[in-house]
Amino acid sequence: MNKMMCLYRLNLLAACLLSACASTPETHFYVLNALSLPAQFSPAEAPKRLIGVGPVTVPALLERKQIITRTGDNSITSSEFHQWAAPLKESITETLAQNLSVLLPNDIIKAYPWSAYGDMDFHVIIDIARFETNAAQTAELRVNWSIMDDKSHRLLKHGHAKIDRHQAGSGHTDTVKALSETLEEFSKQLAGSLASLTS
Repeated sequence: MNKMMCLYRLNLLAACLLSACASTPETHFYVLNALSLPAQFSPAEAPKRLIGVGPVTVPALLERKQIITRTGDNSITSSEFHQWAAPLKESITETLAQNLSVLLPNDIIKAYPWSAYGDMDFHVIIDIARFETNAAQTAELRVNWSIMDDKSHRLLKHGHAKIDRHQAGSGHTDTVKALSETLEEFSKQLAGSLASLTS
């Protein structure tokens, strides 16, 4: 009887474990979208300047895998099964560099760290204060930026961007698309500031 009872309990435990595993949701991973080069793209002139993007800083809140939604002034939710495919700080840096490469085709744009490429003419320091969606399904980007002259070590320009994009839907794919769109708009603002500088 004792053996039968032990066997029954083991079978019950195994069934519970299998049930728990079967009910665990699949984890989904997301990447930011960058601007694409137009078809048959070729720069109009030889590259003029070397421009570095970074370093980029993000709040400690965003230094995690999970996608964050701000639900109130002092509260957030973290999506355990919807995560960034790579560290967000590096993904933002690379996405901005790709966007600027499209927007400034006659410049060479490198993401931080760029030591392997030698000295830059300029580099852009980016301090992100907010990069998440809110309860109203709006993606929010709040960022301070500075453009430095690497030869003279002078601050050339600085500014602040506040960009919002409403999500097309309620899913995490829509969240990431809207966040990517805020980076596209910020990239256009940066490109305008960089285009006005001479090396």
